[in-house]
Amino acid sequence: MNEMTEKEFYDSIPNMHTRREYRNGLQRFSAWFGKTADEILEMRKADLKSEDTFARKRFERELEKFHAYLKAPKPQGEGAASNSAKTLCSGLRQFFRTYEVPLTLRRGSPIGKSQITDKTFPLTIEDVRRMFNVADMKQRVILSMAKDLGLRIGDFVRIKKADLPDLNQEPPIAFDVTTHKEGVLAKCHLSAETVELLKTYLPMLANNPNPYLFPSNSEGFLKEDTIGWNLKQLAEKAGLTIPSGKRLTFHAFRKLFISTGKNLNIDPDTVKALCGKGVAQDIMTYMTGVQWRKAFSQIADALKIQGFTAKNHIKLEEQEEQIKKMSNQIALLLQVVEMQQKRLEELDPKEKGKMAEISKVIFRAKTWKNETP
Repeated sequence: MNEMTEKEFYDSIPNMHTRREYRNGLQRFSAWFGKTADEILEMRKADLKSEDTFARKRFERELEKFHAYLKAPKPQGEGAASNSAKTLCSGLRQFFRTYEVPLTLRRGSPIGKSQITDKTFPLTIEDVRRMFNVADMKQRVILSMAKDLGLRIGDFVRIKKADLPDLNQEPPIAFDVTTHKEGVLAKCHLSAETVELLKTYLPMLANNPNPYLFPSNSEGFLKEDTIGWNLKQLAEKAGLTIPSGKRLTFHAFRKLFISTGKNLNIDPDTVKALCGKGVAQDIMTYMTGVQWRKAFSQIADALKIQGFTAKNHIKLEEQEEQIKKMSNQIALLLQVVEMQQKRLEELDPKEKGKMAEISKVIFRAKTWKNETP
C-alpha cells in the first residue's frame, strides 16, 4: 500500500482514538502475518476472485489465528484480554471494509465475543459540582453541556457556534445534533444553567474567527485528548478520588445521563434518542408524539449543578432579591401600622383592646423582618 493510500485510510476515520486503534491493529497484524498492508490488500482482492470458497475465506481464518495468538499467554502469544484482542482485530476488518473487500466472520467466531468490563469512573452529579467549583468559564461550559447532552466526545467537540439554537427561548431549549459516527439525530436540549453560561461564554469568542464552540489554537476544534486532560486536572483540583483500575473520561458524562434517565424510569428509547444513541428505525418512526422537553426536564432537574431547575430557572440570587423587595414592602407596611397605632392611643379606653391585637401583629411582622435574610 503506498503512503498516500494508507494516509487516506486513516484520514477516513474521524475519531482520533478510533484511528489510533485501527492503525495499531493493522500494523500488528501486518507484522504477525509477515506481509505489508499493501500486499495483504492485493491478496484479499485476488482471493475474492477465486471460485474456491475455501480460498475466498483465507483472511477470515488468518484473522482468527491472529486473535488466538493475541490471547495466548506469553511467550506463545501476547496474553491480551478478550476485549483488547477484539479491538486489535478491528484494524484489518475496517481496512478491508474501507476498500470494499470486507470480511464476513463465521457464526460463533471468537473474534466477535467480548467481556463486559467497566473501567470508566462512575461519575456522579456531586463530582461534577465539585469540579465545576474549581473550573474556569470554558471548563464550566464544557461540564454543563456534557451532562446536558450526553453525546460522544467526537460529536461534542464538533459543535459550532452557528449550530446553537436561539438562547433567548425559554429553557430547556431543544438542540438537535446529528451524530458523526452513526448519523443519528440526537434530540438534545440545553438546560437553563447551560444557557446562562453560554450567554457569558459566547461573547468571549466574539473576535475569534474559528467557527467551533470549543476552538483549538488553530482553525479546528479542541482535541479529544485536551478535553480528557482538562477533566483529569479538574478532578485533581476538586480532590476526587479515582479508584485503581478506573479512568475519568468524557464518556462518563454519557453514562451519567443514561443512568439518570433509567433511575427516573424514563422510557429507554426516549433516553437513547435524547443523547444520540441509536434507536431501532421501526420504533423511532412511531415516536412522533414523544414529549422530549418533559423527559429532558426530569433529567436536567436531577443533574442541575447550580441554583437552577428546568421548571423554575430563576437563580438563587434572583430569589434573594425578591426576598429583599418583600422585606422593603413590609417595612413600609409597618410604618403605616405604627401611624395607626398612635391614632388609636388617642381613642376612648374602650378601644384600647384593639391596640393589643395590633401590637401582636406589629411584633410578628418585625420578628419576620429581622429573621429574613
